[in-house]
Amino acid sequence: MAIKLFLKIFFLLPVWVLRFVTFQKSIIKNNQILDFQTQVFLTLQSLQANALDDPSAFNSAKELREVLESGRENLPLNAKPRMSVQTIDHFIPTEFGKLKIREYCPESILTTSPILYFHGGGYVLGSINTHDPWLKFFSAEIGVKIFSLEYRLAPENKFPCALEDSNLALEWLVSKLSLPTQQISLCGDSAGAHLAASLSTYRAVNNLSLPLSQCLIYPMTDPACNSKSQIDFSEGFFLSQKTMIWFWDQLINSKDNIDDPVLNLTRNPKVHLPKTLIITAGFDPLSDEGEAYARLLHDDGVEVQQIHYPHLIHGFVNMTSLKAAKDAAKDWIKTYRNFLN
Repeated sequence: MAIKLFLKIFFLLPVWVLRFVTFQKSIIKNNQILDFQTQVFLTLQSLQANALDDPSAFNSAKELREVLESGRENLPLNAKPRMSVQTIDHFIPTEFGKLKIREYCPESILTTSPILYFHGGGYVLGSINTHDPWLKFFSAEIGVKIFSLEYRLAPENKFPCALEDSNLALEWLVSKLSLPTQQISLCGDSAGAHLAASLSTYRAVNNLSLPLSQCLIYPMTDPACNSKSQIDFSEGFFLSQKTMIWFWDQLINSKDNIDDPVLNLTRNPKVHLPKTLIITAGFDPLSDEGEAYARLLHDDGVEVQQIHYPHLIHGFVNMTSLKAAKDAAKDWIKTYRNFLN
């Protein structure tokens, strides 16, 4: 309760007050200036143990999930949606049990093209619950129905389990809404962005109908984890290079996966993919991967647009109580609307 109250006060403080009470100098790296409120937030976060600093220290992925989710529970990290958003949980029957998918229906719907959303968390962490506040905000801002999938997580369920789940969810959505695949957009953040692109690639390689578009929010694309941004921002900016390497290790089922273009998005399968919006952040180890993927798609003739926020960090859509994060989210959401037509 005390932490929740403290954060509510913190998010209300103007930058000049933060500068006065912290005596911190702005962090400048690669000619980018980190948003100061975000900088102080990272400092506050560093004062307590961060489970993501060394995920391998935990006995199991399940234990890590429990620690992280209990630490975030009820914290006011996301801005409130500007309108009422109703949610309904659906269940998709499968041979291995039921997949949960949560529908977000804003009070005002601007387009009939829905979004199938995949949460982030390195394929190991996260759930529809961890991303629920963000998706209520997102749905209200964009004015579209969003369906968020609770896909199976690694390492208990390695590649291609999440991909299989995402394809089942897309087919279920086509049937439920009586819409063609070409009217449904895919979206996700981090690992969820990878899953969206992976699903589009899988369907293109197998000559299946493609989604309308895909929006990839700071996507993970390269298991090598050796880009310049991975090195430059290897630690201290929420997501670390060490953690990314660990995430990929939990996901990959065999060495053969490395050359599979459905998993390793740097392996160009030379297929045409749907129009794509890519969001990147300056102080993010994954920044260069997102930019490189945008170039790869562009060189293949795909309609692609990249929006870069040099002052932000990985995970900012789940931190829209930070003013700069909220402004950035609202900014790219306006562009994404054009990808739903």
